[in-house]
Amino acid sequence: MKLIFAQKPRNLSQSLAIACIAIGLASCINKSAMLVSAATPGNSGLIFANSWCRKKDLLTPEAKHTVELVLKELGTTDCDTAGRELSTLKKLALYGNNITDINPIASLTNLTELELNNSQISDLKPLQSLTNLTYLNVSHTPLSDLKPLQSLTSLTYLDVSHTPLRDLKPLQSLTSLTYLDVSHTPLRDLKPLQSLTSLTHLDVSHTLLSDLKPLASLTNLTYLDISQTPLGDLKPLASLTNLTELKLNNTQISDIKPLAFLTNLTELDLSENKISDIKPLESLTNLAYLRIGNNPISSKICPVPQLVDEALFPPLNFGNVD
Repeated sequence: MKLIFAQKPRNLSQSLAIACIAIGLASCINKSAMLVSAATPGNSGLIFANSWCRKKDLLTPEAKHTVELVLKELGTTDCDTAGRELSTLKKLALYGNNITDINPIASLTNLTELELNNSQISDLKPLQSLTNLTYLNVSHTPLSDLKPLQSLTSLTYLDVSHTPLRDLKPLQSLTSLTYLDVSHTPLRDLKPLQSLTSLTHLDVSHTLLSDLKPLASLTNLTYLDISQTPLGDLKPLASLTNLTELKLNNTQISDIKPLAFLTNLTELDLSENKISDIKPLESLTNLAYLRIGNNPISSKICPVPQLVDEALFPPLNFGNVD
């Protein structure tokens, strides 16, 4: 088939759309929309309106579903209205909607906060252009590759928990991160996190890690959850003196001497372990909350006197009561 344009088309989007309609392929429309998005440096809302919203009936079912969810979130079905609102939109929540195709939001470069958790997305490539993002939640998804996130260096909050994720190397460049949740993943290696020295909150619970050495450099941490992991040596934690909350339950640890240096701790969970000597806790005079049940503790004398009269622990029974 030969296409002849008698006059200059109004724009690239229009010409590509005409060709796609003539051919009759929805996948072609998807590709044209992506090409226009990539080639047009203008208004992000206008790109969504012209390249996705107006063509949504010609898109694949997956892409159309995403477009409709964006419109629903905006409370409109009008493409012009959506375009205007998206031009200034900073936050977008599309969680829990079985999304698989996020190409329609690739042009929304004004976004600073994006929630895609509890969905079916596995390809994060469309997010590469969203370099203004500071908050991203993609937890409870089947994603396994974080490489597309390497360019998102403005991120301060990232949740990739409850995913089949195994490699954290792509996160090495995200040095602005202050909050990171990689819990409930099959991770074994935390070395890529060594450079993330701005972190204040880190959750690596329910993973397969055993070596805590990479955490020694994260001295700004105030919250750390390592529960439900096959831990070995706690010595790397001795440098984390800014910690105020630490969870080490169900890790099979027995030696807690390194914790004696963490004098800023206010909350500590050591339950379900193999701890017999609790004297190292004597220096933790700021503790306000302590869980230590189900440990073979030899001493029945509380090493943290300020907790004896606490309503939560009246008085502590180190044998089986938290």
